[in-house]
Amino acid sequence: MQAPHVRSRLLIPIALAALLSPSRGDPPVATAKIAEWAASDRGGRADYQESSHGQTINIDSLACPGKITIVDFSSDYCAPCVQLAMYLIKTSKTYPQRYAIRRVNVNRPGVVGIDWQSPVSKQYHLESLPRLVVYDDRVKVAEGDAARQWVIDDVNKMVAKSTEAQSGQEAQPLAKKDPNPAPQ
Repeated sequence: MQAPHVRSRLLIPIALAALLSPSRGDPPVATAKIAEWAASDRGGRADYQESSHGQTINIDSLACPGKITIVDFSSDYCAPCVQLAMYLIKTSKTYPQRYAIRRVNVNRPGVVGIDWQSPVSKQYHLESLPRLVVYDDRVKVAEGDAARQWVIDDVNKMVAKSTEAQSGQEAQPLAKKDPNPAPQ
């Protein structure tokens, strides 16, 4: 019988092999699912395009006149990127006249994992994903963390306008006014 420490040393490589999926360079399902959902009529039509696949790109040329264009640098191997892409597409489907989504996939074909060495990753000095750049009528208004907040604020404004239009009343602010204001 083997000693317990020898048995555990043998189990570690077996457990790791079982946890790691085979890497043949096949693209993950996320790209196909995202593109399929964006193109479908489920939930409306989204103004969505995916480009780059690791190659250099002029993101300024992706900006759409008359719309808020959200350029989303992402990878299918980044779970938050996939979640954000689905949220952005849902937003574009809800407000198709307002938002255009342009997903820049940083991965070159055949590269498994986030492709930090791709030409587009190097071109824009990407160190974390997802990364957003926002254009309003072809003018860059925010990028990085500021872009994420800009999108959240803008979507909240659109929701408030929709709620206001449906109810015929002004949307209630999130924070209530102080019922006992300080005397002036």
